[in-house]
Amino acid sequence: MKSRWKIASWIVITGGLLLGLRYCYYGSLLRSCVYTEETKVVSAKFSNAKVRLIRPAAVLRGIDKEYQCLAEMGAITNKIVEAKHASHYRYQIENLQTETVDAGSNLEFEIVKMIAVKKHGIKTMDSGSGPIEHLILKDQHGNLYEVATVSLGLNAGDEYLKAITSDGQEIILNPEAF
Repeated sequence: MKSRWKIASWIVITGGLLLGLRYCYYGSLLRSCVYTEETKVVSAKFSNAKVRLIRPAAVLRGIDKEYQCLAEMGAITNKIVEAKHASHYRYQIENLQTETVDAGSNLEFEIVKMIAVKKHGIKTMDSGSGPIEHLILKDQHGNLYEVATVSLGLNAGDEYLKAITSDGQEIILNPEAF
């Protein structure tokens, strides 16, 4: 009888420990992804704006391993980043293909939506929980691209995208523009 209580106690303690570790890692007992995504409202001034490149940028194609567990962000396989920072993604994006584009590439985008991605669990220790907002752009061929708003020009003069509003106003896209 005493050994049954020991076994039952051991099972309960082990199960509790495993559930606690899962909660620490994922930030939830039910979710199997350390990230969550939320669609945000894009400012009305960008509703019909056309987005164009003003400096060279890199289009990274491949599956983003960090976001592949998310429904919307996981489905987007194109990422636009500042050209000089493209090599930082070589371990994060599976089957990475890099293409340098510039204003002469004739790419024109429209802003589809903004998605805020928040990190949960113990993995927030390295970079914080966020959220990090991502612009979702669609080019003239229907391809979707994501651009983290924090990387729209980390320093003044590094901006690489501009928006042309429906009334003809040009807005240089940087983190403060949103």
